[in-house]
Amino acid sequence: MYFSKPTVTWGGLSIAQFIRHSSCIAVQLFSDPSISIPEAPSSHQFSLSSHPQPDVLNSPVRRRFHHFRSGKGFEAVNTLFSGVYPSLNLTWLGHKPQDLVVLIDTGSSDTWVVSSEFQCLDINTKVPRPQETCAFGKPYDSALGSFTNITSQKFSISYFPESQTLNGSMGYAPLRLGGLTVPNQEVALVTEAALIGDGFSSGLIGLGYPAITAASYRSNGSQAVYNPVFTTMVKEGIVKNAVFTLALDRVPRGTSSSVPAGMMAFGGLVSPRYYLPPFTTVPIEETPGIPGLSFYTMSLELIYDRKNGTTASGGTYQSIIDSGTAPNFVASAAAADINDQFSPSAVYNKTLGYWTVDCNAKAPFAAFKIGGKVMPMNPKDMIVRSLNGLPGFEDVCFSSFADGGDSVFIVGEVWQRSYVVAYDIGRSQLHFANRAPY
Repeated sequence: MYFSKPTVTWGGLSIAQFIRHSSCIAVQLFSDPSISIPEAPSSHQFSLSSHPQPDVLNSPVRRRFHHFRSGKGFEAVNTLFSGVYPSLNLTWLGHKPQDLVVLIDTGSSDTWVVSSEFQCLDINTKVPRPQETCAFGKPYDSALGSFTNITSQKFSISYFPESQTLNGSMGYAPLRLGGLTVPNQEVALVTEAALIGDGFSSGLIGLGYPAITAASYRSNGSQAVYNPVFTTMVKEGIVKNAVFTLALDRVPRGTSSSVPAGMMAFGGLVSPRYYLPPFTTVPIEETPGIPGLSFYTMSLELIYDRKNGTTASGGTYQSIIDSGTAPNFVASAAAADINDQFSPSAVYNKTLGYWTVDCNAKAPFAAFKIGGKVMPMNPKDMIVRSLNGLPGFEDVCFSSFADGGDSVFIVGEVWQRSYVVAYDIGRSQLHFANRAPY
């Protein structure tokens, strides 16, 4: 039977009429009309690199926001490498520029790179091992670069629960990111590592606040707070606007690391082609136990659908937005309930500390309500494949929701793939917009 094709309309206009009409309407960029942030200059925007294992779910610590002092030592608890980490090229200047692959982490504040002279240690016994055992990418060559050692300070950071550690020296170095040059940035040069890397990156750039830097004084072990790289850019006028923006792509397994995996901008927003306005704005809040601003912490509500057709609230609480953590860490009761809503249900693996799920399962609707706006997860990101590529886990899938205990929780990269996030240091705000389809 033949039916005439209906005319699709929007507000009484045909689609073609709507497009012509909407092109004449000024789009409100922020839900709060008092906010105005320009696009960053093209030289301050650069493509992110694709990680060679984009769907690996590593084991991040559940309470990575904790910093504690034990005796005279200072120890920062952070998340270990995750295969969905975004990465970029950092150029270390000196006698000869060196391009190094570093991971981008909004949940820590130190920029560190491993030295070509580093000592690799066994994670458990701390016995020296060949450098290749630690599986870093291209290291920093001290014969080519410039590094002015701060003799009074040292760098020490630990990654739990894997008990992996990095130790080294603090110093000043000239760095370049895209079209931005920071002539005298305090960085860490790792000379001792008890850590299993990813065979790809040789360091990390931390974009958090000064309060969570991991340098300490050699004399008494107390924290030596300093300005992380973006703070330096702002204070020295290297960027005009105290905003950086991340747009993380969803990258299929097997994608070449040379393929772009998103966009980052320092000093403003990324190109408009990456997002659908308006941006929703929330304040950056203090993290419990740490005076002042430290992590990018905000308040949100977790909501999700149950199999019986009802919608549940997983609670309203503080959560850290973190590009260095893969899954979403939520309250224990909510994590158990939401994982039961997969069809078939996800099953908790006590050994791994995650819920495993059928790779072809149907994921429930799940969203974070931020600033009054419901921001759903894409079902593609609810199920994560593999675990570090370990033998026996190649075909195992994991839920993207993990048990965060009863403290501050984490919004991970699995959610961020569907949104553009602007980190507004100047206003102490976070801005969120939907990603344009990609």
